[in-house]
Amino acid sequence: MARTERTYVAGPDDAGRRLDRLLRRLLPELGLSAIYKLLRSGGIRLDGAKASPATLVQSGAKITLRLPFPEQGPNSGGRPDNGAGASAFALAGMVLAETADIVVVNKPRGMLTHGPGGLDELCRAHFGDRMASSLAFRPAPLHRLDRNTSGAVAVSASIKGARAFSSSLRAGELVKEYLAVLDGILSEPARWEDELARDEDRRATVESERGRRAVTLVTPLASSGGRTLVRLRLVTGLTHQIRAQAAIHGHPLSGDAKYGGSARGGGYLLHCVLLSCPAWSDADSPGTVLAPLPPNAQALIRDMFGPAAAKACEGACTPESPLNEQKSDDICLD
Repeated sequence: MARTERTYVAGPDDAGRRLDRLLRRLLPELGLSAIYKLLRSGGIRLDGAKASPATLVQSGAKITLRLPFPEQGPNSGGRPDNGAGASAFALAGMVLAETADIVVVNKPRGMLTHGPGGLDELCRAHFGDRMASSLAFRPAPLHRLDRNTSGAVAVSASIKGARAFSSSLRAGELVKEYLAVLDGILSEPARWEDELARDEDRRATVESERGRRAVTLVTPLASSGGRTLVRLRLVTGLTHQIRAQAAIHGHPLSGDAKYGGSARGGGYLLHCVLLSCPAWSDADSPGTVLAPLPPNAQALIRDMFGPAAAKACEGACTPESPLNEQKSDDICLD
């Protein structure tokens, strides 16, 4: 029977991971029972010796696989697909801030976060060398913006960064602020608090008594022609939260047909202008990162609301703005 032998070297981001979990990444074509069988038979060895599935792998360790099937496919030698078809320079042109553990990029409108031609593919191209040094870790976007939402997105550059960011996201320690154009006139700050659920049939987020709590803080910046330019701060982060809550409160995003917005050529404007991460003890935080508006959005705001609104947008891009200095749970706008 033809056999295939592969050797892998664990990188720093693989240190402390269970052997069976690394093997699941390396051998997606095999089920877990087949992997355990190879471990028992010695078909998989760690530094030349048999090892149990729960063995913790150290950086620099050699994993040798002797597999009972021939080599198949362009990537069967164990080298990760580095996204050769995508330009490694594309992501570099979007980078706003970079540490050893986290990269923050300015995603353009029209680009998917995940999927064909998406931000995750650019990550594979940009981090090709880093991916080759790790058996399990894959740099990737750590949260999602809709295709037609632009702005700041954090990308993991190390497993430490991924864990620290995800932990802060779950704990509500991240600050994310957006600029948007809404239908109607808002003259006072507001706190939107609703129960939202996902309607998978409609692929939309809707109000529901059995939904999850969603909170968004809204600050109007300028109004004109029956529309308002606002800054929004997410206290929670549910799918389509801003778009759904804006519609629920009678001010859908202008041009957002899915949620009842008025017709506007070019679709809606929603831009994540600020992403702020806390200091971490075990990873290098990027701190507060500002994402400039794309030129077409700047022109839209200037044309729709005038030069004063453009200055207001600049103010919304500063971490010293009053809303950023308060904890969201302490703000009462009733």
